[in-house]
Amino acid sequence: MDLADSPILRPKSRPSRLSLKQRDGSIVGSTESSSSFFLMITGQIEYAQTSSSPLVTTQLYCRYTFSQGPDWIVSHGVTQGITQIAGSRRALKGNDEEEKGSIIVWNFPIEISFQSTNTYGWPRLCLSVYGIDFLGRDVLRGYASMLLPINPGRHTKFIETYRPISGNALQQFISWLTATQPEYHDTKITARGEGRALTRVVGESNLTLKINLVTTRKDFQSFGYTSK
Repeated sequence: MDLADSPILRPKSRPSRLSLKQRDGSIVGSTESSSSFFLMITGQIEYAQTSSSPLVTTQLYCRYTFSQGPDWIVSHGVTQGITQIAGSRRALKGNDEEEKGSIIVWNFPIEISFQSTNTYGWPRLCLSVYGIDFLGRDVLRGYASMLLPINPGRHTKFIETYRPISGNALQQFISWLTATQPEYHDTKITARGEGRALTRVVGESNLTLKINLVTTRKDFQSFGYTSK
């Protein structure tokens, strides 16, 4: 028997480097350029900070969604969500060790991935905060939106909120009395300029949101985009 014909010593054929595939379907060593670049966002909606007295329990929850341009596609993750209802009496202290308010902690996770071929319509995170009044009704506390961080790495953002108001004092009083505050039909309007020219809003300086996000990018340089 010829040793070259032995199944034990017969050399196994190795696949070409260009034919090796990863689990995600991409080809190792392939020179083919990517058809789009990717933006990966992970993080959490950490808490809401209020200037109300820590002796008063405030119950709040937050809804979030994303707004992006027509060329952006969500390749992975959840595009919208809602946190749990949380209440806290934890006081925030300043440098003089005096109580400055309270925080409502959510620590709600966010994870989403986008792909696109150009940066027009860069994604934004749209937030809306609601509270529970003394009759158990959901009342709008404020809107906010932010541009997703461009540079890779960890980012901590503090976002002030605002809310729309009625056109005159009488309507404002009726809205307060009936707990029917004016709201946007679509939360994504906070990320766009269209349709907001005639909207009256008031800033909620006593309600600030803290967001922690980690940005990861892929194949941006293949399309000529660099950051300093």
